[in-house]
Amino acid sequence: MILITALFNPAKKVYDSWAPFILRIIVGIGFFVHGYAKLSKGPEGFIKLLHQAGVPAPELMAWLAIISEVAGGVALIAGAFVSIASIPLIITMLIALFTVQYKYGYSSIKTIGLDANGPKFGPPGYEINLLYIGALIMLIFAGAGKLSIDSLIFKSGKNSDRH
Repeated sequence: MILITALFNPAKKVYDSWAPFILRIIVGIGFFVHGYAKLSKGPEGFIKLLHQAGVPAPELMAWLAIISEVAGGVALIAGAFVSIASIPLIITMLIALFTVQYKYGYSSIKTIGLDANGPKFGPPGYEINLLYIGALIMLIFAGAGKLSIDSLIFKSGKNSDRH
């Protein structure tokens, strides 16, 4: 019913606090999965990648990225301190954009070939980085939305979903 009302009568804006909920769950899962993959496969490979990309202090930066992605992803999923958790995630995306993806251009999907196993893809560009940054900025402005720890902690009348 909420979806139908939102689609056919957007003036009611019944979706205002559900939109950030959906966005933070999807973005939170994305960050958690990427951070957990770096951790579970052993951070050595990620450290090597950062070293090859010329990132200063690659060991430190790798661990900062892993911790911010895992902890930030969990914080977004739970809706806990979403505005604060978004800052290190934005920084992580900007560093990745300028140190790794920028040289590959905008597009995140580059088909470079096809064989019996399916398409082969080249290195990703910075498109996904920008999408994540945009989503995080939206969450900073819109708040955590429904079903969030922030809405419980910062409950203050009609602004309860804005923190």
